[in-house]
Amino acid sequence: MCMKEFDKIIGYASVKKELEQIADVLKNGDVYSKLGVSAPKGLLLHGDPGLGKTLMASCLIEASGRPHFVCRKNKPNGDFVNAIKETFAKAVENAPSIILLDDMDKFTNGDESHRDAEEYVTVQSCIDEVKGKNVFVLATANNTRTLPESLIRAGRFDRVIEIEAPVGEDAVKIIEHYIEGKPFAEDVDAKIIARIMDGYSCAELETVINEAGLYAGFQRSEKITMQHFIDACLQTVFDVPIKVSGDNEDEWVENLQNPNCISTQIVYHEAGHAVIEEILNPNSVTLISAYSRKFGSGGFTTLYRSQNELPLQRKMKRVIGVLGGMAATEQKFGITDSGTTRDLNYAFRETMRMIENECICGFDLHANGYDDSEELKKRREQATSIQVEKYYRKAKEILSLNWEFLEKLAKELAEKKILNTADVQRIKSECEIVSVKI
Repeated sequence: MCMKEFDKIIGYASVKKELEQIADVLKNGDVYSKLGVSAPKGLLLHGDPGLGKTLMASCLIEASGRPHFVCRKNKPNGDFVNAIKETFAKAVENAPSIILLDDMDKFTNGDESHRDAEEYVTVQSCIDEVKGKNVFVLATANNTRTLPESLIRAGRFDRVIEIEAPVGEDAVKIIEHYIEGKPFAEDVDAKIIARIMDGYSCAELETVINEAGLYAGFQRSEKITMQHFIDACLQTVFDVPIKVSGDNEDEWVENLQNPNCISTQIVYHEAGHAVIEEILNPNSVTLISAYSRKFGSGGFTTLYRSQNELPLQRKMKRVIGVLGGMAATEQKFGITDSGTTRDLNYAFRETMRMIENECICGFDLHANGYDDSEELKKRREQATSIQVEKYYRKAKEILSLNWEFLEKLAKELAEKKILNTADVQRIKSECEIVSVKI
């Protein structure tokens, strides 16, 4: 069964299917009562902001054909408690009906210490009071950790659906929807945009695409190009200024062999990340930048992660890739990279987790919850250091075997400051690539 009301939701096929089923139960209760079953008591949609939870809730309400009553935190605490009670009372008077508790985790101060706040106690009490009165309770929330477990358990919210950031085909469909009807140039590829914006919310996708149009308009361009999109993405998401450097544009290239120049270290650092990621995960690098205010005036490399790979394998490759920046700087200039603190913290943290949870260094270091002695902690720390050292040697091996790729990537990054996936793949095709297994 397909309900046209849900056509407003782009992608999210499995979520839409579940919402359609709930809407059908609410609209055609007699069909289900003959089978001796009843509608779910309530539905909670939760996930990060900007993913369309309220839109999904609105589509469900529209498809159900029931009158609905919305409750949002828009009054002081005492008045709001009364407003919650009044909303439930109106829903009972107009049953069968729906109550939408929008942004329920914002009903009180958003932290775990306020789980027993009067607002949540009131909601819980009201839900219990409307049982059997044909009132369906629908709620949205960004962070369920701040909600009392007793409130969101089965019997109050029988269905709980997590809404995640769009990936893969879902992201492509959403982008195609946003660019539809806009004068985008032929070089604009929704699949490339989806890879660059992998893991970002629908709202962020829409904002970046709109910003691309603003850039095009300011330049009096008749069409929105891929470069306009990349510029918008860089500034909006990664805080890269429109003009990357105020220095002489040739200075970065002229200083490319000077290890004492910070721009040189940034270029080789990011090129090192990118080379290793491309060797271990072909076609994964989406953007490389030699500058970003967001990352302390350093650069960044963004990736598209395939979900088809085994989780442990993905974690190991990621740690090796993270160490690639430090490895490239050391191998090129024989110096320690000054911008590796964040990378090293990540490598040690994730390696420790793999030792504790995946037992990559033996079962005797497993975090089983029974033995957390100082001696065990010390052995884990030693094992972590040894394992990170192995990953670092692997990073240097990969770079040594693909040095031509590293040099060409660094040179073009110094020239352009920004490289996209097409640039990376072109440079890669010009080099002899040596694959490495981990």
